[in-house]
Amino acid sequence: MPLDPLPPSSPHGKVVSTKHCCSSTEPCPIHLLDVGRRFHSFPKGTFRAHFSPPIFPRYVLRYLASHPPVWTWTTKDGPNKGKSFQVPTVPIVCEKTAPRAVRWLVAVFHLFKTHLNPVALDAETGKVRQGWLRLYQNNLRVHLQSQLKASPPPPPPAKPSPPTPRPPGKTPAETHSTTANSQIAALQVEIASLRESFYKYIASHETGCHRSNSPSVTSLEDDPDQESTPSPPPPQFSLQRVNPDGSPSAITNHPTWLVTALATPDLPNRFTGDLMYTGPLTLTPFPENVIKVIKLKFGGTSPFYLGVSQLRHLAVAATSEQGLVTKSFTLPPDPSVPKARH
Repeated sequence: MPLDPLPPSSPHGKVVSTKHCCSSTEPCPIHLLDVGRRFHSFPKGTFRAHFSPPIFPRYVLRYLASHPPVWTWTTKDGPNKGKSFQVPTVPIVCEKTAPRAVRWLVAVFHLFKTHLNPVALDAETGKVRQGWLRLYQNNLRVHLQSQLKASPPPPPPAKPSPPTPRPPGKTPAETHSTTANSQIAALQVEIASLRESFYKYIASHETGCHRSNSPSVTSLEDDPDQESTPSPPPPQFSLQRVNPDGSPSAITNHPTWLVTALATPDLPNRFTGDLMYTGPLTLTPFPENVIKVIKLKFGGTSPFYLGVSQLRHLAVAATSEQGLVTKSFTLPPDPSVPKARH
C-alpha cells in the first residue's frame, strides 16, 4: 500500500500537518485501532438537542484508571490467526452485577441515544447505526483520556520505613504505660476511700432507723484518720405499721419519705422513739388527738404536714392548724410522698 504523500513544507522549513475535517453529512469511518486517537465531530442533524460528554465522577475515574475498558479482538485468518488484541473502547451494555462505574458509563450511553434523530438509528431495529456508534465510543474514549489527565489518580502509598533502633532504656510507650498505671492506682485508692465513706454513711443512717439504748457515736477505731470533732447523733425512732383494726402489720418496708423525715436532725421529741402509723398513709384531715405537727416539703412537690398523737400514732394531712406546727423542713425529692385520697 503506497504511503500518503507528505504535506507541503512551510516557508520556515518545518512540516505543516493537515488538519482533519469531518464530513457534515456522514460519520467518519473509524477503524478499531484508531479508537481514542482523534476527536471527530458528528454530522449535522444528528441530535435533536445539544449533547456534550458528561464530567466523569471521581469514583468512575478511579475505577477506570485501574481497570481501563478494552475490547478483545481475535483474528480468525492470516499470519496472526488465533492471536488476540485488546482495543480501547467504552462499554455500552453490561449486566446488573457489573461494577458501579461501568453501569454509570452504560447509563450515559442511553442518555446519548435519547438525543439522537432518526437518521442515526436503524429503522428496523431502532438501534444506533454502527457509524454513529463507533463515533460515540471514540469521542467518549478521547473525553475519558482527557479527564484522566486532568485528574490523575492518587499515587500509591509509600512503603513504611524500617523502624530506627532506639537507645537502651524505656521507650515512650513504656513511660506512658507506667504513668497511666500510677494514675489508675491513685484513682483506685480514691474510689476505695469514697466507697468506705459511703458504706459508713449508710450504716449510720440505718442505725438511726432503729431504737437503741446507747447513743450512736462513730468510734475513732473505725476511722483513725477522722478528727475528734463530735457530731450530733441522729434521731432515734422505731416504726411499726398497724392494720386498721389495730393489729400489727407484717409489712416492714416503710415509705422512704417517712424514714427520711424521721431521720432529720432537730425533730421535736414527740417524733422519736416508738412510732406507729395505719397504712398506707394518705393525705386526710388530721384526727382530733394530734398534738404535734411538722411541715414537710420534698423537692418541687407541694408541702404537706406530718402529725403525731399522744399515743405516738402518725398521720399526714394537706393542711393543719398553724398553732400545732412546730417546725418546717425542706428535703430532697422523693417519689413516694403521700397523695390525697380519692
